[in-house]
Amino acid sequence: MKPFIVKPLLMKPVFLPLAAALVLAATPAAFAASCAEQLVPTQAALDSYINALAAKGPTAPESSGALLSHDPTPEGLAQTEAAIGDGTRPLVVQEALDKARAALATGDEARCLDYLAKARSTLGLK
Repeated sequence: MKPFIVKPLLMKPVFLPLAAALVLAATPAAFAASCAEQLVPTQAALDSYINALAAKGPTAPESSGALLSHDPTPEGLAQTEAAIGDGTRPLVVQEALDKARAALATGDEARCLDYLAKARSTLGLK
């Protein structure tokens, strides 16, 4: 009489392709960064872009708000760059990032990623 041997479920030819498909389907999700994780480097890239524009472009008169000993907001910097002729790209990117943060605050990861993609595309990032 032969001993009874139980083969593992994954050894069956029917289940092996199914297991492989599940592993492959889960792989992109494992490597994708969340919207919150991508917001920080995207904001940093925008800030660097604005700093480069400010360093090489025209200047604006100092506002009364600049004398209040507090840092300007990223949106305020973007608006100033647009007003002095450096284009609206920083403002468009900052507005998209603000909308991404608002979507994230409501738990809408998909909408956050959509706005983040718009911001990154406008800024020339991949």
